[in-house]
Amino acid sequence: MPTLLTTTRALQIFQLMRLGSVILTSILLAKSGLRTADIGAFEALLYVGTVAAFFWANGLLQGIPPVWAHLASQERKVFTANVFFLFAGIAAILVLLLWTGKAVVLPLLTGFRELPAFGWFCVYLFCNLATLPVEYLYLLREEPERLVLWGCFSFGLFILALAGPVFLEYGLEGGLAGLAVLGALRFLWASVLVFRRGEWVWQPALIRPYLWFSMPLVLNFMVGNLVLLFDSWLVGWYYSDASVFAVFRYGSREFPLATALATALGTAMIAQLAKAPADGLAALKEKSRRLFHLLFPLTVVLLFLTKPLFPLVFNPDFAASASLFNIYLLLTASRVLLPNAIVLSRGKSRAILLVGLLELTVKIALGFWFIHLWGLPGVAWSAVLAFFLEKIGLVWYLEKRLQVRTSDWLDRRWYGFYVLVLAMAYAVTLVFGGGG
Repeated sequence: MPTLLTTTRALQIFQLMRLGSVILTSILLAKSGLRTADIGAFEALLYVGTVAAFFWANGLLQGIPPVWAHLASQERKVFTANVFFLFAGIAAILVLLLWTGKAVVLPLLTGFRELPAFGWFCVYLFCNLATLPVEYLYLLREEPERLVLWGCFSFGLFILALAGPVFLEYGLEGGLAGLAVLGALRFLWASVLVFRRGEWVWQPALIRPYLWFSMPLVLNFMVGNLVLLFDSWLVGWYYSDASVFAVFRYGSREFPLATALATALGTAMIAQLAKAPADGLAALKEKSRRLFHLLFPLTVVLLFLTKPLFPLVFNPDFAASASLFNIYLLLTASRVLLPNAIVLSRGKSRAILLVGLLELTVKIALGFWFIHLWGLPGVAWSAVLAFFLEKIGLVWYLEKRLQVRTSDWLDRRWYGFYVLVLAMAYAVTLVFGGGG
């Protein structure tokens, strides 16, 4: 297995397991007999957890590899333990704030006055946030088989811990209690791992440079995630109906394979683009072209299958989610564009932040306007347009400011052809009632 499994492949598998567990859990809950309102309450809890993590976790995680690479062997042991302390400390503060301020936080974030089993969910949330660095520890130590094992443990048991009690008729509260137990096991695993691999000494002098380096990344991720989180907040605020929220959350999903593969490719290409720009651009063009040939045809097929499949895969209550999902499938056309990797390889993270702020502003304006005009489909269309605006802004920056021609890293003929086919396929599904 180690000879076949590289760290890049392991990371792709890990990301696919993460996304797959969410999709499979959604299917199981829809088939479990839970009321649509209960499923909506669970989706609202997941949304609260996402909000608790979005403005700091991804940025701090992305800052780990560059800092790790410049540390000596002994410093890495101290750094490992200190990062675990840091994540656990931030997680504890956030969960405490959520619990003590739930009377204000829940209505503000979700539009609901209360959510079931919020205490159990807080236990799971703390453990989940505190153990986020584990995957990067395995990645940096080049232990791909352990990374995959961690993914199997985390995401396989996530499905069992949540769906098992629900199917045994312990209800949503039983499922959330199961997640809390799983979170405690993950925290125990992480503690033992850090105890063996790290040195339990708090050194602020080692953490301060790491935090300083990670701050621009935190801001970038915060702006990008706000674009995604705004949709769920807007629907919860506008409708204040758990059933409508559930329908929206089940439909407002991107094609997971496109998200996982495009993100992994962009991340993997940054180092090559920085070391050898010309060769990196040529490689990005070739690899993204192969990605087009895989993802665009699959997306077109999904466009024609969503309407009949959604009631079967989930349940008839989620038939309306199919039209939303078809709109979000159009995001594949922007996901496969990877100007972000080139901009980051040139050390221009500020440009990504500025473009992200513009994207967020447009997204908020379009969101309020479109939901009033077209309801839930309007929210979906505002996301599609905002994401395309981000890519256009970065392409313009590459062309005008960095003098990087689009033709050097993008096969424009194949991309244009596939976007045209995707648009035509969506138009057909719209005519026959499958679009939004």
